[in-house]
Amino acid sequence: MHILFSFLYAPVVVVLLSYFDIKTVSMGLFGFGIVWLLSLKKKDIKTTLFPLFYIVVAITAFILDDFLVLKFLPLLISLAFIFFLMASYFDNDSIILHFARKIHKRALSEKEELYINRSTLFWIALACVNILLHVTILLLKNDHYWIIYSSFGWYLVFIAGGIMQFLHRHFIFLKRM
Repeated sequence: MHILFSFLYAPVVVVLLSYFDIKTVSMGLFGFGIVWLLSLKKKDIKTTLFPLFYIVVAITAFILDDFLVLKFLPLLISLAFIFFLMASYFDNDSIILHFARKIHKRALSEKEELYINRSTLFWIALACVNILLHVTILLLKNDHYWIIYSSFGWYLVFIAGGIMQFLHRHFIFLKRM
């Protein structure tokens, strides 16, 4: 559900701001965040974080009466993502390894698990690049660039990273095994 909202967030906010003032849009986002939070079946930190971001950003935008605050939501989501990646790496419980275990039909070897755990560093670096791109887009103050990058551009960065990871694994790592 969070992915759908992140695709739609930037264009919907810009369209709403062409019809309504910032305070009205902020109240709408606040209400949306509250409804989303209350509708969650599983209320752990990972599921409640995103609606809480919507609520906090909406309140801050309402108080400061500034569109720039609304533009920070995708950046906050990216910061949360890098935080979870880093925490999972330092806990030796990589999110990437959990994902790999789910998609592989067979058990992973110890070498494969070590490779995947180490590749979390690549994903952390890629997440840093993503954050730098988010900040750059914010500093450009161009709504069209912000809509494109905040909606689907940053997903393209991670898809490119996934392709690079796949190629490295296939052509380098598996050849060494």
